[in-house]
Amino acid sequence: MEKSIEELIYEETDKRLKEMQAPGYEFPPKATKADYLGIALAIGASLLLIVLCMTGVIQ
Repeated sequence: MEKSIEELIYEETDKRLKEMQAPGYEFPPKATKADYLGIALAIGASLLLIVLCMTGVIQ
């Protein structure tokens, strides 16, 4: 019998929390200005492409 999605989510969450509570767990580094700049550029490029599609410049 297959597990429900809810059971799978609870199991995976429990597994990940246990892993993060381990003494040797190393948290990833915090986001830098370069990360934020990359995110902003990706959003800007996406918005530009959406506008170009809506205006019919690209099809």
